[in-house]
Amino acid sequence: MMILSSCGNEWLNLLPSTSIESSEAVKNITDARSSVNGIYLQFRSVGSYGGKLSWYADITGDDMRTWGNSSTRSGKAYRYDYNPQDAPSDLWSQPYTIIRFANNLLSLIDKIEVLPAQVAERDYIKGEALMARALAHFDLCRVYGYPYMKDDGASLGAFIVTSPVEADAKPTRNTVAECYNDLIIPDLLSAIPMLSTDRTASRARFNRWAAKLLLSRVYLYKGDNANALHEAEECIEGAELAGYALYTNANYLAQWQTKYSTESLFEIVNITGQTSGADGAPNWYAANSSNAYHEMGLTKHFYDMLNADPDDARLTVLRMGTNYPNAFPAFILKYTSGGNVAQESNVIVFRLSEAYLNAAEAAAKLNQNDKALKYLNAIVNRANPDKSVEGTITLEMVLNERRKELFGEGHRAFDLLRNGITIYRTEDAYNGMFLSDHARVIDWNNFRCILPIPIGEVETNPNILENPWGDN
Repeated sequence: MMILSSCGNEWLNLLPSTSIESSEAVKNITDARSSVNGIYLQFRSVGSYGGKLSWYADITGDDMRTWGNSSTRSGKAYRYDYNPQDAPSDLWSQPYTIIRFANNLLSLIDKIEVLPAQVAERDYIKGEALMARALAHFDLCRVYGYPYMKDDGASLGAFIVTSPVEADAKPTRNTVAECYNDLIIPDLLSAIPMLSTDRTASRARFNRWAAKLLLSRVYLYKGDNANALHEAEECIEGAELAGYALYTNANYLAQWQTKYSTESLFEIVNITGQTSGADGAPNWYAANSSNAYHEMGLTKHFYDMLNADPDDARLTVLRMGTNYPNAFPAFILKYTSGGNVAQESNVIVFRLSEAYLNAAEAAAKLNQNDKALKYLNAIVNRANPDKSVEGTITLEMVLNERRKELFGEGHRAFDLLRNGITIYRTEDAYNGMFLSDHARVIDWNNFRCILPIPIGEVETNPNILENPWGDN
């Protein structure tokens, strides 16, 4: 699959028509399996879930802070200091690498000859490629397009790519609504019946339950709460019948230290010699490894919120630094399945707890309070068996539980902005990194809430309209 890769970050290097020879690349089911494995390798990269997508929405939210000086790796994101000249190119380029790999495979998969016993596997591989393409487009819209609910998806998102393209192609960006309605949702709906329902057979592969969780998330972002609830409930029911289960109160930390845990619907695999490297998320977060970066941790106000209940099981995935909060922040132990070798820890991308929280949020918005209580209490009571919620479940209650459950997993800023809620950031990083005024209050009308398109992409393809950048 490495021959399908290309160097550089510009559009011309991302989707070259000569990247594969269509008559030679995928000729049988073995080739197809190798091809889809190459897609998973791309998700492991620093520009995807192996790295930045696992922390970007945390460090730009209100619950995490960078530890270190202004040159720290997450400093510009923490300070909202990116501009078109120095915006991270890989958050744009890596999804398109994944899309290219997926499109190359999808253009060939129906042409290969298979035995009757191999039809299900061929379909499964096709479903994986469709889900990969949908997820990559969704991530591009989250990072580069304004939230769907801000303007009903009218802002520019990604450009939709559904087939291998010519090297000199200069596409225009589609709107967020077009990306959701014309590609992301249709791809997921097509993929779901093709994907495996078997927990054992789909370890480290997309499965039906991960796809349903993603689809419920997409519908939440879109504001389609009825479908979000439907997909989340089907995810919960189907996944639990397949053997997945919420972590218990007693084994909460132990499950995070285990690869392929009971909640993990899909995770990025890191093994010896095959990892996202020193700049991968496990090495940035890891608090159990002496040679890790220890790049970021909890803000004091969020830690105090969590610690208001000292029996909350989620406190077990924190390690307090020396003299906290005046020196080291509260480090996160969610990336510790590799033992003392941080880089060999897997990265969970889709987890069953999110399905419960998606269901609770959608139900609350639909005024289906009994369901909202049911799904939210499953998370609250697991964290502390002596705690529960009652009465009318509000969006604020659900979002507070999401932040306590999903911190360090890449959700917080997206969760606030997609709901039209302003991010208030009052805490400076330790060691002299102070926030400018422009980084302290962020809402969906603020041009900084999305990233600018890297300047190299715009210069290569003038049809890519840059995101608004500047006070005007």
